[in-house]
Amino acid sequence: MWTVAELSRKPKQIRNRLRRGRNLERDLQMYAEETGFKPVEEWDYVELARGRPRDKDGGFRGSAPKWITPKVVAEAKKRLQDKAFGSLMQAAGVASKTLIELMKDPDTDARTRADIAKFIYEQLNGKAAVKVDVEAKIGPADFLAGALVLDDGSPAHPIINGEFTAEDDEEEEDLRPLPERRP
Repeated sequence: MWTVAELSRKPKQIRNRLRRGRNLERDLQMYAEETGFKPVEEWDYVELARGRPRDKDGGFRGSAPKWITPKVVAEAKKRLQDKAFGSLMQAAGVASKTLIELMKDPDTDARTRADIAKFIYEQLNGKAAVKVDVEAKIGPADFLAGALVLDDGSPAHPIINGEFTAEDDEEEEDLRPLPERRP
């Protein structure tokens, strides 16, 4: 294994090592020292999002450097997420104070205050568990179920005929009957 002192400091050799993807931090730092290339730690939000630094004119003209590998891009995007998360966390205190003020303000309508209270509660405790019944069957098996008969003449799968009705407290958005299917 080579020591850092024995490694070539020529930019072309450093780029070759970067393409191989080992010791990215060391090689990126070495490349920055040798060429004046801006290290990933100093990239701004736009550079991190694009996965490459700006050119000498401050733009992104031309193709991306070939030696900036997917690992370097992944590291840049990870840093972008960390940076963005840090910025959002700074605003979290102000946001929670604003929500609490709105919730306590008697001029805010009751529905909005209830929505804020529900949001805060769900953020702290999680949403309430919802029980879902997945017994519904649709498809060829239902059609065959009516035709199957046991040896004694009784139906193998009794079919329950009924009608769906909406409860009073639910909004009736679109309860139009589905169009009939043609075989």
